[in-house]
Order: sequence, then C-alpha cells, then structure tokens
Amino acid sequence: MAFDPVRELTEAGLDLQVISEEQRAIVAGLSPAEVAMLISVHERLLDTEPEVEAHIIGGLLF
Repeated sequence: MAFDPVRELTEAGLDLQVISEEQRAIVAGLSPAEVAMLISVHERLLDTEPEVEAHIIGGLLF
C-alpha cells in the first residue's frame, strides 16, 4: 500500500475533517518524515497539561 499522509495522521488521532481542501492538499503531499514529526509533536502535546492542548487547532498545529 502506498504511503498516505492523510490516513497516517487520521489514524494517529489528528482530526483532518476541519481543514480546508487547500490545507488537505498540502497535508497529502507531506513526506513520511514530516508526518512522523507531526505525529510525534501531537502525541507529546497530548501528554501535557490542558492549557497546552488548547493550542492544537483543528487537529493540526498552528
């Protein structure tokens, strides 16, 4: 199966339904290393205090 950044990020718990089609196109072009980095940061933020979680917007980091 070919690498699918959107599937990988969704399976990792990032909610990509809230992003625009333009943003989804960018996400779809991410490399495996970029996806791994986003998942790593997402997991680390989830392990922190709730006030940090508030900075996770739409499942992605901005």
